[in-house]
Amino acid sequence: MNEKTSTSSITRIVQMNTKFYYILGLMPYQVKGSRIKLSKSLCCAIGAFVALYWISMIISIVTRTYVNDRISRISNYFQLISNAIMLTTLLVNPMFKLNGFAEIIRALNKFEDELNKDSIYPNYSTHIRWNIGIFTGVFILLLAMTTFDCYVTVFSGHITFEYWLITIFPNLVNVLAVTQAILLLLYISSRFRILNELLLLEQNPLADLKKPCNKIRASTGYTRTIKNNIHIVELYDLSLNKCYRLPKILYRYNDLYELCKLLDKHFGILFLLTFTSIFIVTTIQLYYSYTILYWFTGKNGFTIWSLLVCFNTIAMNLTVLLTIVLLCENISNKSKVANDLVSDLQLRGSRHMNSEEILKITTPFQMSNKMFKFSAMGFFFIDCNMLCGMIGAITTYLVIYIQFYILYADEVKKSMFVSRFV
Repeated sequence: MNEKTSTSSITRIVQMNTKFYYILGLMPYQVKGSRIKLSKSLCCAIGAFVALYWISMIISIVTRTYVNDRISRISNYFQLISNAIMLTTLLVNPMFKLNGFAEIIRALNKFEDELNKDSIYPNYSTHIRWNIGIFTGVFILLLAMTTFDCYVTVFSGHITFEYWLITIFPNLVNVLAVTQAILLLLYISSRFRILNELLLLEQNPLADLKKPCNKIRASTGYTRTIKNNIHIVELYDLSLNKCYRLPKILYRYNDLYELCKLLDKHFGILFLLTFTSIFIVTTIQLYYSYTILYWFTGKNGFTIWSLLVCFNTIAMNLTVLLTIVLLCENISNKSKVANDLVSDLQLRGSRHMNSEEILKITTPFQMSNKMFKFSAMGFFFIDCNMLCGMIGAITTYLVIYIQFYILYADEVKKSMFVSRFV
């Protein structure tokens, strides 16, 4: 009964997310139990939409001629083309990732089923609430920021609605696609936390456990509960399968590492496109902010609202960037904690085994060599070092932009000065 509950629960969460993205057109899959079907009609509709978007973008580039300077015009074209490439890849790529997505679903169901067999019952209702809460928060945030951007640039500015929609739509699709990856990263993080807590129970005495957490039952012979923020371990039959508890935990670690590899392979191109787009768009928006401040008078079309629109886009990009990087860094740190706990067990032994017995059990799993890091298709690891490198690169290119713009602005001021005497 419990096995069915576990598998059906994780399947229900996946089905809910897949159905939501299917309605948005971002995932042309239909999950029915263990079957995953590709919707050919939706694939055709996505292909037609992508072709229409490229045609509209090219027409807008050709017909739009009211950009102030050459630097801004080239930057704007570069931003439009990079966003179009990102949108095309995000919409078309899932059509060719059916097998990869099916592997992830099978790995999720297998992992939860094995946890259930070990009598470890995660709180699935919490995951459902997190899903609904995150989706609701993302939609409210996107709606508010998009409405503000549309009001300032279209109704109060001089940009047409069609051109505004072409510029803003890829960013909205990217945020929604990243939300799916964030939900799965949160899931991975929670499972690492559960396994680390179980491994900590094998290693440390009761007095060393200070972190309160949810109730976890295990067939390994104990139940941990919370009473007045004090952990209580009730022992049932410690003489039964003493040496079997640790291998079960290590097997679950191994399954979780394999699941991380599947997610890294599936979302690698999404991470690469997201970080590339954030780098390009953030640099250009910071440059636009500088030009607005440079010519700011309040009467020449540059107002405080124009500046806030730039900051609006920058804030959205930085929020996505920090969320992905911090979640990936958190998972990497938790995998490192697992390595440290296993290494400590090998040195000091556990509650019921000495270090030599622990070493024989843990050596086949090679836990001391496993520390998972997500990457963007192998180009770079997603961690805080990458974050610092991206900030440095944005700053460098922003300085180059400003230097070129100062030369242009000086020429404009000289021509304006000379025209007064002509």
